[in-house]
Amino acid sequence: MNDIHYMNYTFKNTEKNNEKASVFETKSLLYLIGKSDSRKEIEFVTFDCFNDVSGIDKKGSNIWDIQSKNEANLNPKKIGKYFFTLFDNSISKLNFKEYIFFCRQLNDEYKIDTSIRSFKFSNFKINTGSRIKKGLVDEVLRVKGTSQNYSSEIDLFLENVLIVEDDTTEQEYLKLITKFKNKSLKTDDFYLNAFKDLRDIQSSKKNSLIENHTITNIIDVISFNRHLRILDIDTFLICRIIGVEIFNHKSIPFYFSQFTNTLQIEDAKDLIQDCNSNLSRCLFNKVSNNEFWKICEKIINSLETNYKTDVEEIFENNFKSYLAKYSYLNDLTIKYLTALIIEGFK
Repeated sequence: MNDIHYMNYTFKNTEKNNEKASVFETKSLLYLIGKSDSRKEIEFVTFDCFNDVSGIDKKGSNIWDIQSKNEANLNPKKIGKYFFTLFDNSISKLNFKEYIFFCRQLNDEYKIDTSIRSFKFSNFKINTGSRIKKGLVDEVLRVKGTSQNYSSEIDLFLENVLIVEDDTTEQEYLKLITKFKNKSLKTDDFYLNAFKDLRDIQSSKKNSLIENHTITNIIDVISFNRHLRILDIDTFLICRIIGVEIFNHKSIPFYFSQFTNTLQIEDAKDLIQDCNSNLSRCLFNKVSNNEFWKICEKIINSLETNYKTDVEEIFENNFKSYLAKYSYLNDLTIKYLTALIIEGFK
């Protein structure tokens, strides 16, 4: 998807894909941020820019590139052909740190070790590897012509490409990024519906036109708004689980009114704003993010076990001896969060 001119990268062949492909691309997104070895380094994920899905770190220094192919019975020549976009990025001037070919399970006859689902090119049998390489060489010649010999670049790329076979359901991929200890806190139907919602969000990000646009630095791609931050996905998921849009909640939660009904209206507004700000700081700070999820899980578990609407009683039963790890996760903020969860619970 690129033309190279010094440090420039020009987007080519960007497209909107069908629903079947979109499901697979959402799987590859969740693989990247929930299962890959590099998941903790990734801050942004882009869609149909550098490739089907690409991860970018916070400083915009590195790209983790995924070519996603939801095609059954891929033969070696086709695999090689489909490697082309990853290869093309590998010879660009931008720093692509990893090249991932995300596909359905390949024919066991192609592989040496058939027990692993993530492997390097060396795991292909010699004959299969030769046919894959020929498929890539043919595609490089077709697209780039014969003016330059890319033999050494192709060999280097094949040493580095990672093949990942999809062996996980939509629900299980989503559970990978859920920070609850109890993954069964929500039903499989809940996770499947959340997966579909995330797929729709991902598809909507492809509506902008970037064909033939050029960037100089990796982080410039963010200006096209074809991305999500990892924390956007975190927020999406926690809001689905709680049942309310936490940070868009303007009114006073009904079961929190006991803490505001003696206040002047402006003081009540300030209190709600402070609680919202505290929750936002807690969720969007990577240091305290896990604590936010832990408290949510504790509240939901409490409501599942013994549904009550008395926020004070829930707090006393679950957080009486809780020592706040962060100043912005104070008692009143936890009570506010509890009231929000009650509101979305039934």
